[in-house]
Amino acid sequence: MSIDRLRGRALQRQRERVWLRDPFCARCGVITTFPSGFELDHKVALANEGTNDDDNMQVLHHECHEAKTNEDMGYTPKVATGLDGWPVDEPEQPVDSLRRRTARWKRVAKG
Repeated sequence: MSIDRLRGRALQRQRERVWLRDPFCARCGVITTFPSGFELDHKVALANEGTNDDDNMQVLHHECHEAKTNEDMGYTPKVATGLDGWPVDEPEQPVDSLRRRTARWKRVAKG
């Protein structure tokens, strides 16, 4: 049996309740901003018989939510390889203070 996801005003009210209860990212512990600085995450997925109760919800940054989803789905991160085919360490990219860190697909879509 699958439970439907919340949508619309009910979802927005729940986002506010859960964020007011604990505004810190459950994965990295950094404070999030309301309303667009976080995603609401099911601790136990609806597909795994989780519920939409506030107790089953947590606040995660967009990047943390993407990483948790990848782990939950069993995806492994891509390893960068050099021209010789051996793995290489990826250089850290400087964070542009004017540009928010967003998911890769959002950056691609905006150009």
